[in-house]
Amino acid sequence: MKIADEIRNLGKNPEVKKLLSKVKKAQSQLEVMLKDKTWVDEAKKYADKQSKEVKKLIGADAEKVRAFLEKERKEFEKFQKQIPGEVQKIRKFVDGQRKEFEKLIRKMGKLRAAGKRKQPAGATTKKGGSKGSNATAST
Repeated sequence: MKIADEIRNLGKNPEVKKLLSKVKKAQSQLEVMLKDKTWVDEAKKYADKQSKEVKKLIGADAEKVRAFLEKERKEFEKFQKQIPGEVQKIRKFVDGQRKEFEKLIRKMGKLRAAGKRKQPAGATTKKGGSKGSNATAST
């Protein structure tokens, strides 16, 4: 019975009474709010307003992004059209350089062959001679 007596004594305590009255008041306000649905309508209106604001902001940014991407796409297509022509130019240049290089190699081969024929059979080049004595030095 001690517990029951303690509970009765708590009910007589003025602080506990104040607390209980506040809880009962909050409970009644909550019940009124739950029964009255106006706060739900207000919340819906607020959410709709906010969603329209967000859509406006996103819509403006999306248009900017779309315009930018369209511009970039056009430039990319322009570059794609130029690539085959540029490749042809490079091939033509490389082929021309290859032909020039082959001509130089043939010419060098002919000069070597001509140089070997002009040397007498017993002639050799001096090693370690003076600066002006090297007969094969080119200018």
